[in-house]
This record gives sequence, structure tokens and C-alpha cells, in this order.
Amino acid sequence: MAEKATAGTTAAEGAAIESTAPEDATPQGPTSLFDLELIKERRLSDQDRAILDALCGAPNTTPWDIAYQLDWLCPLLEEKKEAEYYFWRLWGIIVDIARSPGVTDEIQEYLVLILRSLEQQAKGDMIVWGIEKRVWADLPLFPQYMELYFQDPLLEGTYTPKSAQIWRNLNLFGARCLRVNLLGAYLRATDALRHALEEDLRAHNDVSIREWRLQVACDWIPHASVCLLGWALENVGHTDLTPEDGLQYIEGGPLYHGPPAVCLQRWGFWIERFEALGKDESLGLSEEIRQVAVLAAQTMVAVEKRMANTLST
Repeated sequence: MAEKATAGTTAAEGAAIESTAPEDATPQGPTSLFDLELIKERRLSDQDRAILDALCGAPNTTPWDIAYQLDWLCPLLEEKKEAEYYFWRLWGIIVDIARSPGVTDEIQEYLVLILRSLEQQAKGDMIVWGIEKRVWADLPLFPQYMELYFQDPLLEGTYTPKSAQIWRNLNLFGARCLRVNLLGAYLRATDALRHALEEDLRAHNDVSIREWRLQVACDWIPHASVCLLGWALENVGHTDLTPEDGLQYIEGGPLYHGPPAVCLQRWGFWIERFEALGKDESLGLSEEIRQVAVLAAQTMVAVEKRMANTLST
């Protein structure tokens, strides 16, 4: 396979509306997954190797073929502990691939296609953590596994260039999953937007951290804009929220003074902030990242116009 740009490096190109892979896309499966850094750091069991072999696939293997193989490798659902353990190992490998330094956009998109194909495999129902789940339509334990790794390295005090890249890759994969409704990662999108747009980036003396915050927020936009605007439209007239409203209540950062919800006012604020940061030379941001911020704003405006046209017909 020819060498590809690492995940997220084509953000400017990806800022086109709904930068999605075609429904019938069947790119050749990557064969270098064993060489990814986080995979090399794992202590691989025979089961792990079988999963990785399936994910690598042979030439011309389709995502559907891989999903079928992953389903075949899964223990019988009557063997509850073994099945749950398999879920956990499978998601661990997929998430480590997706967030590993050196992962490509192609690999992340391929993983999304595999997950979408896996959703269509009907193995049966089982109780997982006290809740009945459809295997594989509900991708049991996948959201929980993703959530384990959404630990912001800057807030956790573990920020390094490597952890920053892993974090960016994880957010980008979460955005891709949200785009096709594989995950309800809305709150992770709003977290990224709050840190970059609703807080003063000058609080970070290191310009590379400012750029990292802004880049992670921009990465969500090509994939999550439609979902976020849809949420804002659903909240029209329902923005008088309190913490008792649960996940609908989303506290704003110090620069945002609107309702504590994903609403049209907040959507507009995000657009304005992307535009402002794209023009602000005083923060020391590179011209490239400022252009990406402007493209993010343009993408949001285009999505808004397109959805407005759809709603009016």
C-alpha cells in the first residue's frame, strides 16, 4: 500500500461538507496494522492476532467480509463471559488502531466501514452489563470502551506531543463514528468546541497547545456539523436548562454567555469564533491552522444553508 498522510493532515481538504466515504466504498484493507505504535505496545494473545489478521484482510477483502469474519471469531453468546471478553478485546484493538500515532485517514475510514458492516451481522441478543443488547446492531460495549479513552491529556496532566497526537486521532475517529451514527459522541464534540472556542486560547503560553486545541475542534466539523445543527434545531424553544436536565445541559466556557445547551445561538457563536481565530494573527497561530479555522466556519455556514433549504421544502 502506498504511504498515506496521517490522520487529520488533510483537514483543509476535509472541510468540505460531510466529508464521507461513499456508501459502497470498499477500499483495500490496510495490511500494516501490526506495525502501528499502539498495536506494537500491546501484549497480543492468539485471539488478538486472529482479530488483527481479520482486520488486515486479504487483497480485495471487503468490509462486509471482515465483519463476517469478526462475527465468526466471536464465542457463542451463551458463553457470556467469553463473549463479553471478546467484545472488549475487539474494541480495544480497533480503538488502539484508530488513535495510534501514524494511523491514516484511510485506515480510520476503513474501520468505520467495518463497524457499519458489523452492525448488520445478526448474532442474537444477550444481557450486557444488565441491559439487553443486540449483537451486533448495538455494538455492545463499544461506546463504553471509547469513553474510557476520552481523557483530555492537558486536563489530566499527561500532555506530550505523542499524547496530543493520540488525542487528536481519537477525536477524529469519534467524529467519523458520529457522522454515521455509530456513537452518540455529541458531548465529546462539544467538549472540543468549548476548549477551543469558548475559552481564551491565550491561557496557554505554548502556541503549539493553542494550535492543537483549535485543530481538534476543526477536525470535528466536516463530520459532525449536520449532527450538531440538528441537535440545535431540536432544542429551539427548550434552552432554559439546569444541571438536572442531564446530558442536554452543557455548560459554556467563559467566552460564551448564551443558553447552556447546543442551540442556534451557540452554533452561531462557534461560527463567529472560528472566523475570528482564523483572522487573529496575535495568537501566534500558523497561517495553515488559521485557514483551517476559516474553512470550519465556512463548512458550518454551508451546512446551515443546506439544512435550511431542506427544511423549507
